[in-house]
Amino acid sequence: MTIKRRSDGAAEARNNRLLGQRIALARSARGLTLADLAATVGGGHQLIQRYESGEMAVPFGRLVQIAHALETPLSALIGDAFDGATAEDPEDRVVLQIARIAGRLPPAKRAVVVAVARELGRP
Repeated sequence: MTIKRRSDGAAEARNNRLLGQRIALARSARGLTLADLAATVGGGHQLIQRYESGEMAVPFGRLVQIAHALETPLSALIGDAFDGATAEDPEDRVVLQIARIAGRLPPAKRAVVVAVARELGRP
């Protein structure tokens, strides 16, 4: 007997947003623009923007290309997105904002931000 499950649209949308935030975070941390990532993986910058906003689901093959282009493990992008976590971390938006700012900095200043973040993370 085959069990059919109804699609949970809210959970799917939440997972798409979470994955998109992680892609945006990794892209920003690398100092790449939407156009830079799009040029590497194919498609336009608007497509990448739709992935990052969670408006559009990222096909698995494209996700592998994105992870490779960002030099980020695929597991870091997926993380617990599909482990049944229901709540989004309210600090995700702040972390993404910091990554975007740091991504626009010259490499020397970015290194300082990383050093400060590491120091602040110590017990």
